[in-house]
Amino acid sequence: MKIKDLLKLDIRTMMIAVLIIVIILMRACEGDKKDTGEIVKIDGKKYEVVDRKTDTVYVPTKVVEYRPGKKIYLDKIIQVEVPSKVDTASILKNYYAKRIYIDTLKLADSLGYIVVNDTISENTILGRLWNAQVNKITIKDQVIVKELPRNQVYIGLVGGFDPQNIVNFFGPSVVLKTKTDKLYSVGIGYSGNKTVSVQGGIYWKIKLKK
Repeated sequence: MKIKDLLKLDIRTMMIAVLIIVIILMRACEGDKKDTGEIVKIDGKKYEVVDRKTDTVYVPTKVVEYRPGKKIYLDKIIQVEVPSKVDTASILKNYYAKRIYIDTLKLADSLGYIVVNDTISENTILGRLWNAQVNKITIKDQVIVKELPRNQVYIGLVGGFDPQNIVNFFGPSVVLKTKTDKLYSVGIGYSGNKTVSVQGGIYWKIKLKK
């Protein structure tokens, strides 16, 4: 086949062939849609969510603090009636005695606890020691994404050979790879007998075992 023969191709036939190629590719794109799951945007680009992993981590944090009684705010004093007959020695003994109160306050939602230790004598709080263990909660939300499937178009040349004509046919070809990994190919072939033919094909992906 000579180069001058290529220039003699029927323009009408070429236009019809191109139109057929466009129609086939458009129908392939419309009829081969793939449903996607949740879509998120990262840096302005859309991705499909493959999986989500949420981990809650509790980190215990201990805090111990002592506060002298002088720094504890006295709200008010309530006077009570004193009985006419009292045991003065017993009152004085209780007055100067030191009483230690311990209370544990548990925080909701597994946040931890606070232990309050008060020392009281002479009707006042001598000091307060509190020991807190609070869980710092860290929530890690990991999102695994992948790029959205898209159609891809390739253009190239297709040719056939035989012993008589050497070049049996030759021409451009377009391949469409769809979102579902199917391949559609269409092309225009110019054969040795100076005729134009439209060629096409469809291919399915085969999953091979590793």
